[in-house]
Amino acid sequence: MSAHSPAEAAAVHLLSGWMGERFFRTFRVGDGDPTPHDAILYQRERRIGVTTGVLWPEGPVAGVSDLAALLTSDIEIDPSVASGGYVIWVPPLVALPEGEPHRSRLRLTLANCLSGLAPGERREVRLPATVKLAKIDADGAYVSVTGGLASEWLALSEGVRGAFHLDSRAVHRLPSERPELDLILSRVRDRAAVLEPMEVTDVEIDDTWTVSRLPEGAPAGVTVVAAPESFDPLDGVAVRRGLRAHVARAVAQREAGGTHLSALVVVAALAHLSDELVTASLRGMNPAAYGILDLIVLVADGQVRQVLQPRTLPWEQSR
Repeated sequence: MSAHSPAEAAAVHLLSGWMGERFFRTFRVGDGDPTPHDAILYQRERRIGVTTGVLWPEGPVAGVSDLAALLTSDIEIDPSVASGGYVIWVPPLVALPEGEPHRSRLRLTLANCLSGLAPGERREVRLPATVKLAKIDADGAYVSVTGGLASEWLALSEGVRGAFHLDSRAVHRLPSERPELDLILSRVRDRAAVLEPMEVTDVEIDDTWTVSRLPEGAPAGVTVVAAPESFDPLDGVAVRRGLRAHVARAVAQREAGGTHLSALVVVAALAHLSDELVTASLRGMNPAAYGILDLIVLVADGQVRQVLQPRTLPWEQSR
């Protein structure tokens, strides 16, 4: 396999596992096969050509390779972590710490959360985060919010007495389960209840990241999937531009022939898969631009979403 980056290589293994579950067949990733594609999947004698791409500017992201190497060395000597491939899905707009003690704290927390994961399983990880809460006025019942909790300003405003501002830029991803999020909001409201006007306080809550284990057959080690801190995955123009470039590469590789099915897998750094803009971006493209492709999927937050469905499948044509 010649996928361009560790993130893309991990996406190919996720695609293989997803296709196995969806199509009830076994797919394996080719190893070192000469091909114009970035990777090849095999289903018996059939070849699935895979094109890979990330939806952020290509190039190394600060701290990613170092953190991946440290975590890989950690799990190699930890008997509670089964041998296999693991992925850390860093939320968007995060700058990985490169100085101490912050890097070691992150490393320790993430390494401890990889034990007990079964192949294909994902879980959320709580990371300590400090947000700042200020009481601006004794009158009113309102919390203005910047940062990761901005979408919850209405829930935070329920029952508070006074006007507040919450700086939650230290939070990059909210938990998927509503009860977990409600606990965070309650902690902030409880602190708001004891503040005096013009008083500022820190509130210790959690940022929530995702870790996952790749399907069986993936190389052992840890991959860290992260976009540059400056890249906004909700910038529709950037997403459309990146998707068009990857579609063009996939079409060129498909036209080179030699496969029974062609797939494009793109990787995004998203807080939640529900935030993705790839589906809408593809619908806005001329179908002639991607009509030769059989399958397009998006990988983000440890999950796979089908964006373009195959019209025909080679293993069904022989029935």
